[in-house]
Amino acid sequence: MNSNTEKSFIATLRMFDHKVNLLEELHGKPAMATIKHFSGGFFTGKPQTQNHSSRLGICPNEKIGEVKSLTLHFRHTADGYILSIKNTGEYYNHIICEKSLDTFGAIDPDTDEPTVFTLLNQQGEPVTLDNLRHTHSAVSLKIKNKHYWGGLKLNGSPYVYLGKTEERSKITFILSIIQRNVAHTSS
Repeated sequence: MNSNTEKSFIATLRMFDHKVNLLEELHGKPAMATIKHFSGGFFTGKPQTQNHSSRLGICPNEKIGEVKSLTLHFRHTADGYILSIKNTGEYYNHIICEKSLDTFGAIDPDTDEPTVFTLLNQQGEPVTLDNLRHTHSAVSLKIKNKHYWGGLKLNGSPYVYLGKTEERSKITFILSIIQRNVAHTSS
């Protein structure tokens, strides 16, 4: 396989003991959070309530009912994969990108600076669709700046976000390939 399309695919991303999705899917819409900002150990202003519905998060299976798996298009580039949401709804085709407070969420697909991810196998080696021969694979996601996707709590928020973490806090996901060799579409 040589072209980016031949290394691109659609898959679900899930965990054994947690649901993975947008916060609005996990907790209802709107997913409001009152964030308390601190800097250098000092409180730096009035807490702000924000709508975090479009942010990605995780929630233990026993705390919520049935939630559809997060379905993503993994678009291969020379630097790694750009992820876009393929679940039906308001955020269909939106790109997964780093947002404020080291969290990740859905943004407009026309962004100039999408976040690029590297898929890693259980040995920590980068993989592409060429290496993912089975339908289900255990993977971690690494961000270009050497951080990983892991669970992240924000001060004042009731949610656990998918956020930028160190290697020791990374999450190993179950990647389930639905379709291989899928070109990116904007509609």
